[in-house]
Amino acid sequence: MASASLANTLRRSLLIKLISKPAPSREDMASVIELTASKVVEALQAQSMTLYLVEGNDIVFRQVYYSPTLWGADKARETHFKETAAKLLTLKLPLGKGIVGKVIAEGKPVFFRNTGTQAPMMLSMAQTTGFEVCSMLTVPLKTNVVIGAIQVLNKEPAAGTNGEFSDEDLALLQEVAEYSSSLIQRMLDPKYQLSAEDTAKFIARLTNHPLVTKAEDITIEDNLVEAIGDAIIRREGIFPHKRLSPNSIAVLMTNPLDYARREAFQQATELIIEEIHVASATLIESLVKKHFKNDAKAGGGADDVDISSVAEVISSAYTTDGGEVSAADLESEDSAPVIQLTNRIIEDAYISGASDIHIEPQEKELIIRYRIDGLCQEKLRLPKQVANGLVTRLKIMCNLDIAERRLPQDGRIVFKKYTKKNIDIDLRVATGPMNHGEKVVMRILDKTKSTLPLPALGFSEENLAKYRECIRQPYGMILHCGPTGSGKSMTLYSALGEVNTPDVNIQTAEDPIEYTLAGINQMQMSRQIGLTFARALRCYLRMDPDIILVGEIRDEETAQIAVEAALTGHLLVSTLHTNDAPSTIARIGEMGVEPFNISASLVCVCAQRLLRRVCKNCKQPYEPAGREKDIIEKALGWSGQIFKANPQGCPMCNGTGYKGRVGIHELMINNEELTEGINKEVEVAVLKRIAMKNGMKTLHQDSMLKVKMGLTTIEEALSNVPPDLIG
Repeated sequence: MASASLANTLRRSLLIKLISKPAPSREDMASVIELTASKVVEALQAQSMTLYLVEGNDIVFRQVYYSPTLWGADKARETHFKETAAKLLTLKLPLGKGIVGKVIAEGKPVFFRNTGTQAPMMLSMAQTTGFEVCSMLTVPLKTNVVIGAIQVLNKEPAAGTNGEFSDEDLALLQEVAEYSSSLIQRMLDPKYQLSAEDTAKFIARLTNHPLVTKAEDITIEDNLVEAIGDAIIRREGIFPHKRLSPNSIAVLMTNPLDYARREAFQQATELIIEEIHVASATLIESLVKKHFKNDAKAGGGADDVDISSVAEVISSAYTTDGGEVSAADLESEDSAPVIQLTNRIIEDAYISGASDIHIEPQEKELIIRYRIDGLCQEKLRLPKQVANGLVTRLKIMCNLDIAERRLPQDGRIVFKKYTKKNIDIDLRVATGPMNHGEKVVMRILDKTKSTLPLPALGFSEENLAKYRECIRQPYGMILHCGPTGSGKSMTLYSALGEVNTPDVNIQTAEDPIEYTLAGINQMQMSRQIGLTFARALRCYLRMDPDIILVGEIRDEETAQIAVEAALTGHLLVSTLHTNDAPSTIARIGEMGVEPFNISASLVCVCAQRLLRRVCKNCKQPYEPAGREKDIIEKALGWSGQIFKANPQGCPMCNGTGYKGRVGIHELMINNEELTEGINKEVEVAVLKRIAMKNGMKTLHQDSMLKVKMGLTTIEEALSNVPPDLIG
């Protein structure tokens, strides 16, 4: 039982601390020591425990524990033990003195039982500790050197062993000491680093998974590796090596407890991970390189070329004279390094989980940034001279006019044409002239991603029930509003997926088609040939639709036809760029649609945002106070424990404290009072009051609800949606 408890608690905790801190600090040591001590006591049922560390020529007491069973109801005795513990923590012992000194000097454990020959030792211990000692275990904390020791005295009376420890207890304590000493040593000595191989051994022991040290020890099925492709393998750091059944596989991982990566890998491959072997990061990387080294060149670059090495070649060409690559070559879109760089940027962004790639020319250099979980992160800085070659290469990939540098252009890259890797993505490309050259932004559209079901999008129970009722209306207009990247399209696709049955004809007009849905008729817009939303809508009104999705209402013509469709027996769903639900009414009115047509056609407006989810694994609970407490109380009429992000993060969230995103929604459903307000052309603030009176929860209120549920933090909520001005 003790061993199982240790596996479920201590091992996981220590492992996460080990792998989440590339450079742990001394401040972390106290928490590791405290965790170790509490789990030693719990696992061994020890009545007393002391943890010692070596500091210079002294041995210091770092943790002292006495069990309440030593004093029972005797308050004076309890005070005595607490004062003794406090006093010991200030003491130092010279190296080599006593039992602890011997254990540290020799690096070997000492195990005493209260037998006849050892009675004098126990008598001496009893005088020192203030209680009768029946049994004692002392083990060294040892890495490449001995850094301290752990000593436990007496089993708890409840253990039923007359206070004596067993050989099994000794083995368990040595195991705990081994885990703890590596962590403590890393914190004491910044130079002490476990190698990738040692880390793998360590993790295998902690997680009870078998260790693989060389490729020859496992069966590797080349067909399986090739089918999954190196993009997914590199992105998740999981190497599949054997198929166990049609739906399950065996894999290599550096950290089997990284459930987020396991889940992402299973979703991407639609295969279940049934068997895990631990392998070092270097072994997994070498296997990936070995299996994908012969990939054909995508337009002149080997597929295993790293993005940083290409960037290095490009940078060095501008700082050195001569060499293999000249600076003039790098300004041409056809040069091998530029083609390699373009592909590597796209592949690296996809593997990093980015939603957008920003290529930004500055006065003296070119900056590449990725947007990950809603925040931009700088990835590369390149010489300014490579900008023209890179931008032109991207224009060629999406068939844009390479001679036109003064006007914005839009295009699309089907990336499968340019890579042999298993990366099935399209990129929506927008270029625009800036003061230092053309900027390019690419939105990554992952074709392998499927839409999420409505309940997974973050709707509150109340909003979900209301929204489901709206999408089952026979006719009318449903609008989603919010900024770019707020999840509007995903919500619309999820809604269509829910009402998509064989007896319903659904037609969509999109620019671009972001997700392909079975059983739905989807049309890609093409402004170059005059295929606009307005023209597609006119076409659809003659194609017997039940539900029409229009990607975006951008102009008066599209707005007028959309309202016309909603008034003539069709359910029309679309998106709009406004801040909140009530201001959408004013926005459509500005487009020239009559108020009575808006009120007659509108079913509901759903405003939304995406907030970063606080990491489930490392979030920290706390009680809000002051302004934070006031904000929550005003929004929800509630206050209590909420969570904040851990500034250090953990491996699951890559040290950011946040992992993934959750939607917040403001659902404004049309009713008699709202219709009257729209027809009278009242102000947006009045419309908002009417909607709130009829049960609408504002974006701010919904964001505070997500804070209350522990899904996000109050900082994240307020940075996206300010508190309501209307009470």
